[in-house]
Amino acid sequence: MFPWDAGAAPGARFSASHVPPASGRGRFDLPVEVSPVLYAAVTPDHAVAELLQPWRGRPLEPSHLSRAGLPLAMVEVKVPPASARRLADLCDPSYLAAVGIGPDTTASRVRAITQPIARVAWDAGRHGIRWWSGFWGDWRTVVLFTARMSRDLEFGTPEALTTDHPAVAKAASLLGMSA
Repeated sequence: MFPWDAGAAPGARFSASHVPPASGRGRFDLPVEVSPVLYAAVTPDHAVAELLQPWRGRPLEPSHLSRAGLPLAMVEVKVPPASARRLADLCDPSYLAAVGIGPDTTASRVRAITQPIARVAWDAGRHGIRWWSGFWGDWRTVVLFTARMSRDLEFGTPEALTTDHPAVAKAASLLGMSA
């Protein structure tokens, strides 16, 4: 999800292909000097649920679907197969065992615990990580290490979000948000 300006140049802020600069504040962020990361949900309803979670249990409002005076949009991020094969899969017990990380560690909300997991993957030459959502275990999230793959990413056509968009309706329903 991102605030979308249809007139923004490719790669520029508010464009579909903008990759935010490294902040180091996210759950699986790498250090700022290492690589920016791009968080992506595998399904549209999961992506929207991440966006709407602050208003869980409240009525869905059109204002929930805008930022910086712009409509929020979603866009498909196409990861090349070679990079997809280089993701560290935190949902795979054999990967976790191989790197000595317990599943309870990956589920932590403490960044001082989770960010080193991303660093282990980076140091092993991975292109990102995959793990389950904090909402439901059958939703997956991918964190892409953009310094390793930003030139190889492809972005689809943005879809502006509205209260009647199917992904918004499904996410709102799952979060107990009335329309």
